[in-house]
Amino acid sequence: MSIIYRMTIRARHDRSIRLGQCLARLDEIGRDIPGCLRLRVFPLRSDPLIWQVEGQWRSVAAREAFLGSEGLRLVLAQAINEGLFTHLDCAVELQQQVA
Repeated sequence: MSIIYRMTIRARHDRSIRLGQCLARLDEIGRDIPGCLRLRVFPLRSDPLIWQVEGQWRSVAAREAFLGSEGLRLVLAQAINEGLFTHLDCAVELQQQVA
């Protein structure tokens, strides 16, 4: 089983590119955490103001390590301090591995 964690973030109207630059740093942070199977940061095609961060984790402990990491805290603090987004939504999904 793996865990998929998604953050959906709506950028302020004129701040989408800057938000994407800020969030792009999460890719490196995810690679440094054991148990991270993949981490992607991308804007939605249907709405370029909406960015999605999608991580797939080997375990709850790996996901919690990412969520509790200093790197994630710094990226989100920067986005808040610069007023880059208006809305943040999070969701978790368990995925069964097929044998």
